[in-house]
Amino acid sequence: MFLSLIAAGIAASITAESPRITEVLVEPAQVVLSDADQSVQFLVTLKMSDGTLRDATRQAEFSLGGKANLAVVEHGRLVPKGDGVVPVQASVVDPVSKQKLSGSAQATIKDFGVERQLHFVNDIEPILTKSGCNTGGCHGKASGQNGFKLSLFAFEPHFDYDALVNESRGRRVFPASPEQSLLLTKATASTVHGGGSRFDENSEAYRMLLRWIQQGVPYGAEDAPKVQRIEVLPRERLLAGVGEQQLRVVAYNTDGSSHDVTRHAEYKAQQPDILKVEPNGLVTTLGHTGEGAVMVRYMGVVDVARIAVPFSRGLPAESYAHFKPKGFVDELVSTKWHKLGIAPSPLCTDEEYLRRASLDVIGTLPTPEEVQKFLADKDPDKRDKLVDSLLERNEYASYWANQWGDLLRVKRGGNDGLKSGTFAFSGWLRNAFAQNMPYDQFVRAILTAQGESAENPPVNWYRHVRNTVAQVNDSSQLFMGTRISCANCHNHPYERITQDDYWGFGAFFSRISFKRGQFGNEQSVFVKKEGTINQPRTGQQMKPKGLGGPEYEYVRGEDPREKLANWLTDPKNPFFAKAIVNRLWAHFMGVGLVEAVDDMRVTNPPSNPELLDALAKDLLNYQFDLKHVIATIMKSRAYSLSSTPIEENRTDRQNYARYTPKRLSAETLLDAVDAVSGSQEKFTGLPLGTRAIDLPDESVPSYFLNVFGRSMRETACECERSHAPNLSQILHLMNSPELQNKITNDKSRLVAMLKAKKTDEEILTDFYLRAFGRPPQAAELKDAVALIASAKDRKAEFEDFEWMFLNSKEFLFNH
Repeated sequence: MFLSLIAAGIAASITAESPRITEVLVEPAQVVLSDADQSVQFLVTLKMSDGTLRDATRQAEFSLGGKANLAVVEHGRLVPKGDGVVPVQASVVDPVSKQKLSGSAQATIKDFGVERQLHFVNDIEPILTKSGCNTGGCHGKASGQNGFKLSLFAFEPHFDYDALVNESRGRRVFPASPEQSLLLTKATASTVHGGGSRFDENSEAYRMLLRWIQQGVPYGAEDAPKVQRIEVLPRERLLAGVGEQQLRVVAYNTDGSSHDVTRHAEYKAQQPDILKVEPNGLVTTLGHTGEGAVMVRYMGVVDVARIAVPFSRGLPAESYAHFKPKGFVDELVSTKWHKLGIAPSPLCTDEEYLRRASLDVIGTLPTPEEVQKFLADKDPDKRDKLVDSLLERNEYASYWANQWGDLLRVKRGGNDGLKSGTFAFSGWLRNAFAQNMPYDQFVRAILTAQGESAENPPVNWYRHVRNTVAQVNDSSQLFMGTRISCANCHNHPYERITQDDYWGFGAFFSRISFKRGQFGNEQSVFVKKEGTINQPRTGQQMKPKGLGGPEYEYVRGEDPREKLANWLTDPKNPFFAKAIVNRLWAHFMGVGLVEAVDDMRVTNPPSNPELLDALAKDLLNYQFDLKHVIATIMKSRAYSLSSTPIEENRTDRQNYARYTPKRLSAETLLDAVDAVSGSQEKFTGLPLGTRAIDLPDESVPSYFLNVFGRSMRETACECERSHAPNLSQILHLMNSPELQNKITNDKSRLVAMLKAKKTDEEILTDFYLRAFGRPPQAAELKDAVALIASAKDRKAEFEDFEWMFLNSKEFLFNH
C-alpha cells in the first residue's frame, strides 16, 4: 500500500521541470564478509539534477554478477551463501527520461563454511536486547518477570549468562535437545509466554540462539573484541512529503574491525509525529513538516540520524522579503527556514512587542503610560532600547530570582526547617541578577558553597541535595542540561554515559559533610580533609571525573568541588554554555533548541545545532554575561515575529518561524490581575505590596498560585511548573470570590476611576491598555460604550467587562 502511494506520488509530480537522476550510488562500494552470520545492508542513493539526494534502496532492482548463487539480496540486504567475489548492481528507471541507470558495488565473502564459536556478549546479548527481553517492561525490570530476571539492556552479561544457563536447574537452555530449550519455545510462543512471540523459527535470531545452545552455550573469551562505537548512515537526509529512507548501521570494535549491524540494532523515532521507523531501520515520514531524529542503539552505544521534512521544495524570494536579518540569530534561523521550505510570519506590532518583552524579561505588564509612550516613540531603534531598559529594572532581578528559585529548590524544610536560610538564599539570588553576576561565577558560588547561610547563602542548596545521588542528579541537570540519573544503577540507555561515569562525577562531592551550626538550629556545610567514593556495583574506588573529562587525583585537604567548578566552567566544556543558552532560548522563544531543556544528549539533538553553537560561543565571548545573551535573543527579528501562523509555517513547531504563545506563569498572572484591578495581594507573613514574583519560596500560602501551577520545588526539573490548563483554573477565574473581590472591592481601580468622573471611553481604554497592552480598536470601543450606555447599573456593567478582560486569552497568554 505504502509503495503504491509513493509510486502514485512520483507519477503525479512528473513534469518537464521534474529533476532527473544524474547518478546512482551504491554504498558500501566495497565490503568483506568473513563470517557466515554476517550480512550487509546496501544503500542505494539517487543524485538528482536539482542537487537533492533520494533513497531508492527499496525500489532498486538488484542483480548479482559472477556466481549468482553465492548470495541473495532482499530489500538491499545481501546475505552470503558461499565464498567468492560478488559484483552487485542496483538499477533504477529515471521517471523523466525513462532510461535505466545503474550503480555498482562489490562484496567479498570468505570463510563461509567455517563455523565460528559464538560469543555470549557479542552474539547472544544483542538478540535478547533487540527482541525486547531485557527491557524495563519485561525481564529487565527490577523484579524480573515470572521468576526470570535479566540485567537492563544487557548491562551485566555475567548475570544474564548465569540466569539463562544455571538458574532453574538449567531448564532454560537444554544442549541435549536444543529445540526444546525454554529460551526458544517461550520466545516463539510454542510454550505459553506472557511476552508473546518475539520471533519465529525461520528467523535469524532463532537460528543464532539454536546454534549457540548446540555449541554448548559458550560464554566466550573475556578479552574478545567489544563494540566501541556505532555509525548510522546517512547521518542527515532531506525527504519530501511522504517518503522513506533506509538506514545502515556499522559497529566498530576495539580491535579495529567492523561489521554491519543494521538488522540487530534498535531504533526509536524521537519525534513520532514526524517519523516512523521499522525494526529493520526503514524510516518513513508521516507528512508533517519538521526535523526528526532517529536514535540507534546497539550493545550499549548509541548514534543518531537526522531526517528533515520540508514544508515545500522552495519558496519564492518574496516570502522572505520582509525579514531582514539583524545578526547571527536571524541568519541561522533563516538558513533553516530556507532548508525546510518554510517562511516567517510578519513582524509583530509595537503593542505586541512591548507586552511580550515586558512579560518575558520582567514578568510584569506594561503600564498604560508605558504603552502610550512606546507607541508614540518614532525612534527606529526603540525596541532595542526597550530591551536595554527592561534589563535594568528592579523587577528583572526579582523575576529571575523566582525562576531560579524553582530550579535550586529554594524552599523551607530540610533538616533544620528554618526560613532564615531560605530568605537569605532568595535575597542572594536577587542580588546576583541585579548585579548581573557572570554565570560561571554564579554556578561556582553554588557548587563550592560551605559554611552557614548567614555568611554564605548558597549553602542552602545543599540542604535539599544532601546525598551524592541528589548532588550528581541536580548539578548535571541544572548546569549541564543532562539527565544522568539512570546511570546511577546502569549505563545510560540513550547516552554514552556509564555507571562509572556517574560515580566518577559523584566523587567530586565525596568530602561534603554537615554539622551543627553556630546560628540557631541551622546546619553548616563543611569539607572533610579526606574522603573517597566507591562504585556501588563493583566496589571500585572512583576518582573525580567530569563526563568525558579528565580524571583527578584525590589530594588531602583539598575540596574536589573546586576541580568540578574549574572543569564545568572551562570554555572547552561541551555542556555548560550550551545548557544555559538553551534554557534562555526556550524561555523567550517558547521551545528550546533542545527540548526538554534539561535533556541534552546525543540522541536528542538540537533543532538548529549551528544556532546553539553560535549562542554558546557568544556567551563565552562575553564572559558569561547573561544579560547580553538575553538582549541578543530579544533584539533579533526572530523574537519580533508575530504569533499568528501563515500558510507557509502553519505546521512548523520547532523552527521559530513565528512566536510561540505561552500562558502566563502563576506568579506573573497573579501580579497581572492585580495590575489590572488595582488590588494588592496580601501574602501571609510578608508586607503589603509584596508581589508574587518577589516571594522567597513556595511555602507562602496562595490557592491561586497553586491552582495555576507554581513549582513545589521538589526537583531540579522545569517540568514541575505546570502551564497546562485545567478545570480548576477555569472555575477559579470564572467564579472565585478572590477574583470577584479584586474587581468589586471599594479600593479597586474601577471605583477610583468612577469617583474621578472618568468617561466610559477613558475607563474602557484603561482596561485595554493595562490588560492587553494596546488601545481599543474603534469598533471594539464603539460596541463597548453602547453596552455601557444601555446598562441599568454602570458600575456592575464595568465589573462584567473587567471580568471578561481577565478571562480572555489575550490577557492570559503572552503572544
